[in-house]
Amino acid sequence: MNYLKLNDQVSVSGQLCPSDLDKLADEKIELLVCNRPDGEDEGQATFEEISKIAQEKGIKTKLLAFSSYQIQNEDRDKLVDIIKENKRTHLYCRSGARSKRLWRMANKIGCGGHDYR
Repeated sequence: MNYLKLNDQVSVSGQLCPSDLDKLADEKIELLVCNRPDGEDEGQATFEEISKIAQEKGIKTKLLAFSSYQIQNEDRDKLVDIIKENKRTHLYCRSGARSKRLWRMANKIGCGGHDYR
């Protein structure tokens, strides 16, 4: 799994497979956020599959899924609330691009006055 660290709190990657959860646990990720609806691609691991394994490894999970280029202000606001939890967070989607776009949108409104860039 290749991932990009956006700052000390947030990282992103493309689609995860169950074996990727060991690396995220080793990286001390506390919260895993899925930005990808189930069923976009054949053979894609579902949120439920990933979530079950993540939780077994002590990583909490949240589903904040939306189609590419369909980010709504509500999605942005939900991510702001997630970031305010101040947990080491990993976002994922098909390629990582929509997760990065969502993170940039959240940063534009300041994430509660914190600089998460």
